[in-house]
Amino acid sequence: MTDPSDGFTVENEVDNQTLLEDYVPGSSLASVDAKIAQLDAMFKKLCKSAGRALAFHLGEMPPPEPSPTSLIECATVDSMAHHLKTCKNVLVLTGAGISTSAGIPDFRTPGSGVYDNVQKYLDKYQLQSAQKLFSFELFQQDPEPFYALAREMKYPNVNVKPTIAHQFIKLLSDKGVLLRNYTQNIDMLQSQTGIPDDKVFEVHGSFRSGTCMNCGAKLDKEQLKEAIFSGKVAKCKESVEGEICDGVIKPDIVMFGEALPQDYLCTISKDEDKCDLLIVMGTSLQVAPVNKIPNSVPRSTPRLLINREQVCTNPETYTHMSAPLFFFDHPDNKTDVFMGGDIDSSLMELTKKMGWWEELKKMGGEKETEEKEERAGGSNSKLCKTKK
Repeated sequence: MTDPSDGFTVENEVDNQTLLEDYVPGSSLASVDAKIAQLDAMFKKLCKSAGRALAFHLGEMPPPEPSPTSLIECATVDSMAHHLKTCKNVLVLTGAGISTSAGIPDFRTPGSGVYDNVQKYLDKYQLQSAQKLFSFELFQQDPEPFYALAREMKYPNVNVKPTIAHQFIKLLSDKGVLLRNYTQNIDMLQSQTGIPDDKVFEVHGSFRSGTCMNCGAKLDKEQLKEAIFSGKVAKCKESVEGEICDGVIKPDIVMFGEALPQDYLCTISKDEDKCDLLIVMGTSLQVAPVNKIPNSVPRSTPRLLINREQVCTNPETYTHMSAPLFFFDHPDNKTDVFMGGDIDSSLMELTKKMGWWEELKKMGGEKETEEKEERAGGSNSKLCKTKK
């Protein structure tokens, strides 16, 4: 079956400016062109994904296999470390696991994750699932459950510090090789390191601001923090037609049931084609659409997963998968490397192999970083294909 995205182009028979003048007086041509580009990228991506999935399920396409070519010599940590030193466009995908050593819990770790520790909220507000606490539908009906949870989790928290993982991404940026960091996190720790804003895409938003759901007025981070910890649902104090608005303030995070930022598809589509290394850290890859990124980069692109455990290798345990995302244990694997266990410890090991550890240690504060190194007790990484 032919990939339906091959050779696909969009031709506009009617000039955009004419459309604007006839139907939307005073509108910006640039805004319309941006929307067209966004829809074009979305349509191509949907065609490609749907076409491949249909072909796979109809038996017209064999199950995905490891790439026959690779930008690294072999799928080992040493080869990956050598390749990283020569890269120019490193794409980094991060999840809550990179912030746990800062004291912020992730969502899905049994016992310590957020979803395992919100039963009192489920009972109090008669909710059937933990994810419901983060749904836009519930927030519209009653914002109090989310505000109560945010207060307990101390969001936005200005007292936590970036981890070695955050500093590693900053080091990539300083060396001029970070294409972009797509983060699913809302904790803003990557911003504390000083990574330029254009190098970070907060896929699920953050607590750096809030927006009135009635009039659209904005609150900055400090105003939002004060509102959250006031013990009440934050309400808008803006004057609208001579009266206090009193609309509910929603933190600018993307809740379940909300659309992602408008420029996500256009940005990731361009970045996927350019990247010469994909690093995935601290995520279970359970949430779409970011869990599609590993399969969207060029097939020969090396992919390094630094995680507590392997993910997305067995479709039977991941209901959103029709085929594996990674091929760590496949005999023909030439692109995928896994470093397991503690993420900070794995990054210590990787940067020591690269000769970057001393730089990274200074970025995180030598004393604190050395203490983490001592606690780690050396490397605890479980490597697939452990050839050095």
